[in-house]
Amino acid sequence: MARELMLRDPFDAAFMTLREAIDRLFDQAFVRPFDGFTTLGVAAPVNIYELPDRYHVAILLPGVRPDSLEVQALGSSLTIRGEVALPEIENEKNVAVLRRDWTGGRFARTIEFGDPIDAEHIDARLENGVLHLVVPKAEAVRPRVIKVQVAR
Repeated sequence: MARELMLRDPFDAAFMTLREAIDRLFDQAFVRPFDGFTTLGVAAPVNIYELPDRYHVAILLPGVRPDSLEVQALGSSLTIRGEVALPEIENEKNVAVLRRDWTGGRFARTIEFGDPIDAEHIDARLENGVLHLVVPKAEAVRPRVIKVQVAR
């Protein structure tokens, strides 16, 4: 089926139907249930890997500037906070948002590891929109190899 380009009168957008107005209201004001990981609907998908001596956390943060990120460690938890900025075009006058699949705003994710972590040696690196965190386990919980001696 061929798609046709439809030209619209710019003044037509100012006069929407009641149904269009209600649809826009729900699209812009619908509150997603709190999932325990994000605020303001800003998603921060995460992958977590465990190794014997450390964890590796990868968080997808496209468009997030490094200066807006804050990583805080306490006990066995790690909290990542930041802000996703919307494109500057949305600040211009007379802009009609036709579709918005992602939103801007502040977000926070807290990861509970279960074991104490070594907060002094966490390495954080933002690369191509992915925040990589190498989180060492505390010395007390790292596996140790015990050499067995032969009795004489």
